[in-house]
Amino acid sequence: MGSSRTLHRLLLGYLILHLIAAGIFVLVLTGTLRNQMVRDARAKMDALASLLVEHVQGLDGKLNSPSLPVYVEEIGRKTEMRFTLITSAGDVVADSTTGTRDIGPHGNREEVLIAKREGVGFSQRHSDTLDQQMMYLAKRISESDESDEGGYVRVAVPMGSISEAVSSVQRYVWAFAVGLGALTAVLMAFLSANFLKPLSTFSEAARKIGEGDYESVPAIHSRGDEWGKLGDAFRQMQSELRIRENRLEENSQRLEAVLSSMIEGVLAVKPNGEVMLANGAACRMLSFHRQKLVGRKLAEVLRIPELVQAIEVSQKQRTFSKTEFKTNAPPIRTLKARVSMLADEDKPGVAVVLHDVSELRQLETMRQDFVANVSHELKTPLASIKAYAETLRLGAIHDDEKNMQFLEQIEFQADTLNQQIQDLLQLARVESGEKTFSVSDVDVNMVCESLHRQFLDSAAGRQLELHLQLTQPSPLARCDVNAIETVVKNLVVNAIHYTPEGGRVSISTSVEGDWVVISVIDTGIGIAPDQQARVFERFYRVDKARSRDMGGTGLGLAIVKHLTQAFGGTVTLESQLGKGTQFYVRLPKVKS
Repeated sequence: MGSSRTLHRLLLGYLILHLIAAGIFVLVLTGTLRNQMVRDARAKMDALASLLVEHVQGLDGKLNSPSLPVYVEEIGRKTEMRFTLITSAGDVVADSTTGTRDIGPHGNREEVLIAKREGVGFSQRHSDTLDQQMMYLAKRISESDESDEGGYVRVAVPMGSISEAVSSVQRYVWAFAVGLGALTAVLMAFLSANFLKPLSTFSEAARKIGEGDYESVPAIHSRGDEWGKLGDAFRQMQSELRIRENRLEENSQRLEAVLSSMIEGVLAVKPNGEVMLANGAACRMLSFHRQKLVGRKLAEVLRIPELVQAIEVSQKQRTFSKTEFKTNAPPIRTLKARVSMLADEDKPGVAVVLHDVSELRQLETMRQDFVANVSHELKTPLASIKAYAETLRLGAIHDDEKNMQFLEQIEFQADTLNQQIQDLLQLARVESGEKTFSVSDVDVNMVCESLHRQFLDSAAGRQLELHLQLTQPSPLARCDVNAIETVVKNLVVNAIHYTPEGGRVSISTSVEGDWVVISVIDTGIGIAPDQQARVFERFYRVDKARSRDMGGTGLGLAIVKHLTQAFGGTVTLESQLGKGTQFYVRLPKVKS
């Protein structure tokens, strides 16, 4: 299609140029022809005028001879020209067309005025007498125009014959030009079509390459001419483009693979603040889809002043900068950003590397809270022991009514302190992986039955119902029997402690797919939704005053969580304030 349009344009341009050239040729030719015919007619007119002048001079130059009108009329008839005899005063004495009829003075005619000055005058003009375009040649009869007997012989020829001859030549020339143009246009169309045929192949090949389709590119055959050389260059370009595109694609895939596998977020920002690259980690950290981030202004999308300020500092000071900030969209993360320049420009673009330090900051906070909680939890029983000991030392030891009570309190606080230390050591060993477990196939029903018997009296003493509901056949879990006893024991103790009198505590087992589920459900005080995510933290208590009164260490649920996870299990809870709490421990089931 492209070569067809090109061919049409070439043919149209050729025809326009051909017609212009033909028009110029016709104008030049007809002008030359007209001038030549005028010169020939003028020469003939001059000869006839000279002949008539000689005849008049043979009559002694007298224009009043009666034979002259007859002679003029006769020579006009033979030559088909108009002859006129004009006196020096301008009067017409004879005319081959009008006879001797008075046709008015002719002394003021252009050709006569010229002949009066130069002897011979010539002009081309319209004849008022004959009402047509004429050529006139006037010749003075005597050598001097001073005598009264002198006069002028004028010969007139119509211009119609010359114009008709010129028009005829023009028609022939135009017909020849049109025929030649049509013939050469057909020949040129055939030759051009053959010559431009490879152009459509080049056009199709270029379109395929532009679309990235190198497999279906039409073959370009070498012809040994300029098209052949262009075809060879095109094939070489096609090969180079394919190699370079494959190389770019490989590099892009490698870069994409590297950026995608990085845990650090990477952003590339243009000098105008527009994001031109963002890897998956950065999009996850900032909680943005890549389509909504790339191509937009970073400051407008994120609205994080700390990051924007760090980028501006790097661009102005031409150095790297660091900052730390929290994201706006949930989940809220703490990110550390390192900003460095991309290029050496007046206002360079920057690369931003993001590190998610949320867990690190959370661990630091937990460490600080842990130190504070441990200090507080250990200080409380120690303070009580010290207070009771000082009281006894100051004389209460001799008070038979109080000394034993004080000693019992010292013993109780010492047991609490010892239990806290033991729990901390156990939790530390589990977290560090130093504690070794004897993993076996444990009958969870047997563990729950044992603990049910163990806590029946304790529950009855608090006026609670302790129920046991076991699934059959008894499921086997892959874990350590002592560890699972500790898990269930801590859950049952918590349930008994936080369930008011007249309440109910249930222990049950079930199977869910590949999991063995141990449930401990109570009708106690419940846990508020905002506290449920923290109950497994060390020393966290829902009711702190009540926990300490009952001797709780605040480590029971933390131990439950870490022991369960040590065997590849999970622990979850569901609770409503005033309606109770349900704990579900899931352990891997032994496959039969």
